[in-house]
Amino acid sequence: MTQLLIALATLAIIIWIFKTHAEGKAGGSLRHIFWPYDRHMPQGTVQENALDADDESKMLPRDQAQLDYSEINRAYRIADMHFTRGDFEEAEKWFIKVLAIHDEHPESLNRLGVIYIQQNNPRRAEILYRRLFSITQKEPAYYCNYGRCLYNQGRLNEAIEAYENAIKLDTAKPSRFVSVGQIHYEQKNFDKALAYFAHALELDPQNRDYLTVVAELAEVVGDLERLKRSLSKILEIDPYDEAAKKKLAGL
Repeated sequence: MTQLLIALATLAIIIWIFKTHAEGKAGGSLRHIFWPYDRHMPQGTVQENALDADDESKMLPRDQAQLDYSEINRAYRIADMHFTRGDFEEAEKWFIKVLAIHDEHPESLNRLGVIYIQQNNPRRAEILYRRLFSITQKEPAYYCNYGRCLYNQGRLNEAIEAYENAIKLDTAKPSRFVSVGQIHYEQKNFDKALAYFAHALELDPQNRDYLTVVAELAEVVGDLERLKRSLSKILEIDPYDEAAKKKLAGL
């Protein structure tokens, strides 16, 4: 009887997700923009995780005493194993099984959302993240992944807001500032883009990519002092960078 109920619940969730996705599909094709670095989901590391599997129970509601937590944990660990291996099709099935038992399982909602983003279904992912934020608004990783979901739909201002929410909760990760900086660059808000990349560089001073972008943006906005500092730092890291030498000499 328990297996039958789980199967029926699983079927209901699948129908709900696909029905809602179909209703939102009329908005037209989705676009992808990447400049110049792929943000939170490069190949091989496609999302930010908020919790380890052992910490997941801390997020579960205390008033659902009837839940079969052993079955939830078993299904989640199988899902996580497939997810880590990049077998998203199989991981999707198991995350849906987790949600069939417990539809407020935060990390399953998050990772299933990541799978749909990876599969170029950001509208379907958005449904899951809106559900997730009705449960918790305390995990910066969820806002980052939601930001990518919005970005892939071309909703850049909303994506900025999502990343800003993540930054408010945790200012320690430079990649979050890079994400906002990239969007401002695409919107030609070069001063704002420079400010965010500069902040990322403060958190990771030896990052050559950040240094290069800061130098380029400083040149665009006419911040010559920052340009000189950035070029000098690049040459400290790589004394044989002829382009940096030439540009610095020209200043």
